[in-house]
Amino acid sequence: MMHISLFATRLQVRTQALEAAGVVLSGPIGFELMPGEINVIRGGNGVGKSTLLRLMSNALPGQCVLFKPEFGLRDELLVHTHLQIVLDHLGVDSAQIEPLLDMVGLANWQYERIGTLSSGQRARLGLCTLMAGQFRVWLLDEPLNALDHQGVATLARVLAAHLQRGGIVLMATHVDASVLTQHLAGVSVKEGRIDQGALIGDFSTDAGVGDACTQAIEQAAKVNLRALLKRDWAVALGNPQALLWGALFHWMVLSFFGIGLGKPSAEFAQVAVWVSLLLALMLGAKDWFADDHRTAWLGFVSGLNPDNIALYWLVRVIFLVLCQVTVLVPVTGLVALQLGLHATQTFDLALALSLGIWAVAPVLGLIALLVMLTRGGAVLVYLLALPLLVPVLIFGLEASQANGLGRSAIAPLAVLASVGMLGYLLGPFVAKRLVGLIQE
Repeated sequence: MMHISLFATRLQVRTQALEAAGVVLSGPIGFELMPGEINVIRGGNGVGKSTLLRLMSNALPGQCVLFKPEFGLRDELLVHTHLQIVLDHLGVDSAQIEPLLDMVGLANWQYERIGTLSSGQRARLGLCTLMAGQFRVWLLDEPLNALDHQGVATLARVLAAHLQRGGIVLMATHVDASVLTQHLAGVSVKEGRIDQGALIGDFSTDAGVGDACTQAIEQAAKVNLRALLKRDWAVALGNPQALLWGALFHWMVLSFFGIGLGKPSAEFAQVAVWVSLLLALMLGAKDWFADDHRTAWLGFVSGLNPDNIALYWLVRVIFLVLCQVTVLVPVTGLVALQLGLHATQTFDLALALSLGIWAVAPVLGLIALLVMLTRGGAVLVYLLALPLLVPVLIFGLEASQANGLGRSAIAPLAVLASVGMLGYLLGPFVAKRLVGLIQE
């Protein structure tokens, strides 16, 4: 467990061990960081530098930012859109977009997609978050990667302004820090190194001295709901194939099914539609949060306030429900007519499928996080989670076939709606815990 105290004159850090994925990387570590100084931590691959920064970030919500060169960048977004969303989360006026981009040399690129930027330009775009935020502690994970001489000079100017405000900086890097510090005349630089499970160097202290530290931090910031929705919408528009792929899979499976079996019975066709739909949803669900985790956006959202993850998860899942209903239900309607279902049966099936997607999405949203937690063990997670989808399939089929069997569809539809509502009420709390485990 990490204990942190953030005071006006220093930041104290104590931890009994650094651990990642069940592997102990170090013994006890303790150090103090002072405002106005650059603290550089070195060490080989796998010794725990990034793990240390991540644990510190988790322990200082709202007071620190964990920066990586690919910080929160999605190829689908425009440069302007990405930065506006970041500023909305930070509570900064969007009028600052152009000055920020001008400072990092990207003023002429603001309406280009991030995917068209070079690695150096992407790294400079990430610096805008550092400049716009009012974070007191900056944790920089390999910030010099991909930066050219101009980019390093820009980072130096950004650091100088932060240090003049009394900011605290801890930087992990493989690159000789002198390429940066040569632009920072008069700034004190302290260097430490993680070696053989211990931190040695200018800012290390005895980890066993003193009582356990307590956090002394300000109220963390709340996430911006409008910015969350805007980002999801922009990503969906920028990468529509991610949604359309599921619709294509659904259509191909049912079309080949119809070719192979001719005109099946209405009951058999409805079973095939439901199974195909659930498969299409499951295959795409594993990527719902993966890119945001890879680009450290999950860390940024939770870094503002750990409670933000619950809202982030809920907004993302509900938004994806609307998207999936929009693309999958019309495809289902067309294929249902192709399979010989008449208009009433097709309408009943479409209504049941819409509520089925509503009911199953929270489960899939948690499955997506479990896949990330197991580091890609999608097949195993799906096998364990498959029984959870069976009730949705049963009540969905009952609702689809009720009118044809002379029964009311209200009861099974109400069950689907209730199952979904229960998932949206409980899911955010489970998601918050899963994301915490992922970040640990």
